[in-house]
Amino acid sequence: MRTTFRALTFAIRWAACCAELKREPESVDEFCEVMQEARRTAFRDQQAFRQAFPTETTPLRMIEVTGLKARFEELYRRLQDLGRVEAQMAPMAFTLGAATADL
Repeated sequence: MRTTFRALTFAIRWAACCAELKREPESVDEFCEVMQEARRTAFRDQQAFRQAFPTETTPLRMIEVTGLKARFEELYRRLQDLGRVEAQMAPMAFTLGAATADL
């Protein structure tokens, strides 16, 4: 049970990494760099994934078939859009603060 949970968590994080890169990571090392994951942890998680799903080389097929990859890509796009909106709103906060000082 614990191995399966670890394997599924790895698959979910792999989907997030794919969304960040806009492609599948080329290696577990690249996955670690993008996800800021300790290398040893990532390799343990990959081992659990391969143990739980021996016919899969990476989680890519599973996350595509379930729609998880597309959902993460959409969430990532929305977060990027939100970041752009927040950056544009920051100067407005100062304007609002100045306006209230006049009251």
